[in-house]
Amino acid sequence: MQHIDESGGYGKNTVKKGSVYIRTIGCQMNVRDSEVVKGLLLAEGYEMTDDPKKADVVLFNTCSVRDHAEQRVWSGIGLLSRKKNRPLIGILGCMAQNYQADIKKRVPAVDLIVGPSEIDNIVLYLEEALRTRNVLAVKERARAEEIYHTGFYDKKDHAYIVVSEGCDNYCSYCVVPYVRGRLRHRPAEEIVREARAAVDAGITSITLLGQNVSAYGTENREQSTPACRTGRENRNCGFPELLEKVAKVKGLKSLSFITSHPKDTKKELFEAMRDIPVVRKYLHMPAQSGSDRVLAMMNRGYTAKIYRELVDLYRSIVYNGELSSDFIVGFPTESEEDFRATYELAKDVRFDSAFIFKYSARPHTKAAQLADDVPQATKKRRHAELLELQKNISQSLKKHAKTA
Repeated sequence: MQHIDESGGYGKNTVKKGSVYIRTIGCQMNVRDSEVVKGLLLAEGYEMTDDPKKADVVLFNTCSVRDHAEQRVWSGIGLLSRKKNRPLIGILGCMAQNYQADIKKRVPAVDLIVGPSEIDNIVLYLEEALRTRNVLAVKERARAEEIYHTGFYDKKDHAYIVVSEGCDNYCSYCVVPYVRGRLRHRPAEEIVREARAAVDAGITSITLLGQNVSAYGTENREQSTPACRTGRENRNCGFPELLEKVAKVKGLKSLSFITSHPKDTKKELFEAMRDIPVVRKYLHMPAQSGSDRVLAMMNRGYTAKIYRELVDLYRSIVYNGELSSDFIVGFPTESEEDFRATYELAKDVRFDSAFIFKYSARPHTKAAQLADDVPQATKKRRHAELLELQKNISQSLKKHAKTA
């Protein structure tokens, strides 16, 4: 674990208060959120442990994007709650926001429920929970900027840095806008400040994080567009410009980013990837489906043709650039023809890697109002077919790269 002394107002408390175990479930955004929580707790005298059996407090930092992730949390809490001398149990993150007080009704043993927007006050809420065993904090708001400057990272040579929170896309299957809120950008100068502190402490690799990094710099309802420079100038700072600014941090050797939504990904990003030496030539750009009908139902904002053209443009600009994707099979009403269109897209594009999921309805989303009418056996078969295709493609590309 790396704890950089860049507290920004979150000072260290030398009085030891107890041990905390954090189990992180979900994507890299959750990994970074867990690091933030660890940094805040360490600064206040708590200790971290990798052994839940030795912990006074067990926190589950949760994901609601897929049902499987939620089931892992319920199972883990169930095991803990049956212990005679159980630790304080807390649920952080997306499940806390999604289910709120219903969590306590389902599992009375849960003592602390904190949504993603409230983790900046985790110390306050934890100490209240230690007294009352009953805290619920699920407001939607922008986090305090200084929590990103505690200087804590799990790895000594790599740092995740958040560039934006929330999402404005409202894809019909996705719960993210409902649990993480609307799109909120961090100021460019604060992102650079965090990157500089990390590199000064010995970190050489940085990954910039956002639900949709390609939308960085676009206007939103909650705050003004980030400025490219401090001072008088207040022009729009798009993501390619942000990449350039972070890449200038002296000592940084590798810069990557995730995730890019196709509808917001432009030629300028590809050119920045080509022209900035430290930027990794890797793009994660989820397709989700190859069927225009399903893409429209998903509210993705592009067609399969547009996606293919974007891939062609990327590969024409970024020499030997890697490409990965996400796919969902078994979306409501998905026919065999729809699935075949997805299969052909994956076959034609030849992704270096892909994450493939079986559709599961998520509370509050528009797709949840549709009948989940694709049989589980069909979802399982389509999932297996697409996985096998991608496995063969990935192996072929790796073999070719070794012999080239």
